[in-house]
Amino acid sequence: MEKSQQKQWFTDLLEGVPSIAFILLWRQGGDLEFAGWVGSGLALGVFAVFRLLRARMHPVLLGVNLHILVATPLIISLFRFGDAAIAKTLVAYSHGGVLLTVLMTGLLLSSFSKGGFAGLPDMPRGQQGRISALMLIVSALGAIWALATPQDSLIPVVVTLMLLIGGRRYLLARWMDRSKTDGTTAVGGLSVGDLSSTELSA
Repeated sequence: MEKSQQKQWFTDLLEGVPSIAFILLWRQGGDLEFAGWVGSGLALGVFAVFRLLRARMHPVLLGVNLHILVATPLIISLFRFGDAAIAKTLVAYSHGGVLLTVLMTGLLLSSFSKGGFAGLPDMPRGQQGRISALMLIVSALGAIWALATPQDSLIPVVVTLMLLIGGRRYLLARWMDRSKTDGTTAVGGLSVGDLSSTELSA
């Protein structure tokens, strides 16, 4: 259990590194391209580590890290080898693009992943579907808000991500509380206490 909790703490911390590094480098240095390449490299490293550890990524941060991984190489490639006008448009809407990537990731997870966008395979499918649908709605509304206000798109991105991450944790916690029977209810071979120390920490 101790090793499992240490692994969870490590992966929770690791998932946020690309975003934090990108924002700090961009805000302090002002070099968006350099910050993007650093973030992209770190995101690639995060995916490699999670693959090595066979750990499950937070469904929202999965989308964020996918965006960080792909955005800079795509935009730079378009500037140098493709259509500069498209590249400039992508730069202008890059913040809103984060939420679009989260939304598309959520749609794929809801369609093909056992855990759905909620990210918990052991949750009853009805409850899982409701949480996933609610998260998709929040992602879509946030993306529309961010894309409609490209000059101030950082605010809707931050607000939407906070709602998604915080709301997911609250809904999972409420489901686990309701699932408890005398403190331990087995769900898919795990106790609610076990789930709390793994999934809920994400």
